[in-house]
Amino acid sequence: MYQPMLFVHWKQVRFALIPFLLAAFGLPLLVVQGLGGPDMSGATGAAAGPVMAYRVIASYAFWTPFFPGLAAATGIFLALSAWNWDHQAKHVYALSLPVPRWQYALLKMGAGAAIAILPAVALWGGALLASASVTLPSGLHAYPTALALRFLAAILLAYAAFFAAAAGTVRTTLWIVSAALAFVLFGNLVPQILTALGFESFARVDLVGAVGEALARMPGPFEVFTGKWMLIDV
Repeated sequence: MYQPMLFVHWKQVRFALIPFLLAAFGLPLLVVQGLGGPDMSGATGAAAGPVMAYRVIASYAFWTPFFPGLAAATGIFLALSAWNWDHQAKHVYALSLPVPRWQYALLKMGAGAAIAILPAVALWGGALLASASVTLPSGLHAYPTALALRFLAAILLAYAAFFAAAAGTVRTTLWIVSAALAFVLFGNLVPQILTALGFESFARVDLVGAVGEALARMPGPFEVFTGKWMLIDV
C-alpha cells in the first residue's frame, strides 16, 4: 500500500519539484560566492585572519533567511500536493480502500516525508561543493551536514503542519490560515480591551509577541526556523 502512495505522490510532484531541488542545490553555492579568496579582506599580517572571518560571517548573514524560507515553501508544497488528487476525486478513492482512514493518512504522510529527503540531499550536495570551493580563514569551519539536517527538519515540520490542515476541505484550510492571520493582525486588541475594562495588569501585555516567542524559540515547535542556519561558522 505504501509503494502506490509514494508512486502517486511522486508522479504528482516530480516536475514541479525540480525548481525546489535546483534552489536547494544552488543556495549554498550563492552563499560562498566571492568568499575565501586571498585578497577579499584587504588586510595584511595578523589582522588578515580576523578581518576575513568577520567578512565571511557578515556576507553569510544576508542569505540566512532564504534557507528556512525555502524549507517552508518546500514543505507546504509537498503537503498541499499530497491531498490534491483526493480533493479532485472527492475522497472516493480513499473511502474505497480496505484500510482505516488513519492508516491511509499515515501512509500518505510517509510518502511525502520520503520525497522531502530529495531537496535535503540536494542542499547537502550543494553545501558540500560550496564548502570545498572556498578556503576559510582560521577559526571558521563549514557545517554542510548539520545545515542539511536542519533543512530536512524544517521541511518535515512545515509539511506536517500543512498536511494536517490540507487533509480537510479547502474551506477548512482557508479558515485555519485566516484565523492565524487574524490573530497576528488583531491579537493585541485583546489586552487593550481588557485594559479598557479595568484590568490594568494587561496594559503592557504583548499577546502576539508572547505567542510568537513561545512557538519560535526553544523549546517551541518552530524553533528550527528561527535558529542558526550557518553553513560557515566558528
